[in-house]
Amino acid sequence: MSRPRSASTLLGKLDELIDGERISVGAMSDALGRSGLGITILMLALPSFIPIPGLPTGFVFGTALAILSLQVLTGADKLILPGWIRRFSMPRDPVVRGGAFIAPWFRKIEWMLRPRLSGLSGRRAQLILALPIFVHSVMILLPIPLGNQLPALAVIAFAFGFIERDGVAILAGAIISVLALAWNGAIIFFGAELSIFLWGWGAGMIERLGFGTA
Repeated sequence: MSRPRSASTLLGKLDELIDGERISVGAMSDALGRSGLGITILMLALPSFIPIPGLPTGFVFGTALAILSLQVLTGADKLILPGWIRRFSMPRDPVVRGGAFIAPWFRKIEWMLRPRLSGLSGRRAQLILALPIFVHSVMILLPIPLGNQLPALAVIAFAFGFIERDGVAILAGAIISVLALAWNGAIIFFGAELSIFLWGWGAGMIERLGFGTA
């Protein structure tokens, strides 16, 4: 079977591409390795953007993205994953249904993409963008409440830029990257402030109730 030419085609044909009741990250990586860097990044970012309930997709795929970005920085052309990530598997049905659901949306995006501003999507750009992709991967794998979607969306935009050689998509990814950093920074900052407030409030209540006195 010939390799799908676009992300939407690949997602729409997952039922034909996936054998067995479960699919492992290793099998997915091996299959995507022949599809190019953009498709690989895209398929590793998607489970973090649309997580599968009950599975630590953010941690597993965020780690895989981080490893991929570091390997891109060193000039590697093939993703090499540690054994524990390669063995992690997901049920086939949710993956296939998720791919079929999102494929039409990707098809609507793909018709707007075309080769332009090629300097932003070439090999040198991939080396430079590996660093922000690594930063987003760390944000994805950390347990930050509501912190996965924007970093994953930025990585998805970068992936589309690489796939279609579209510098405008890369610029969109850069804008989303700034928003993702601001959003997650705000979550961490206000989360810390809330923790300090609750700690102080709780200590005050204990003292007023007399439990803090000898």
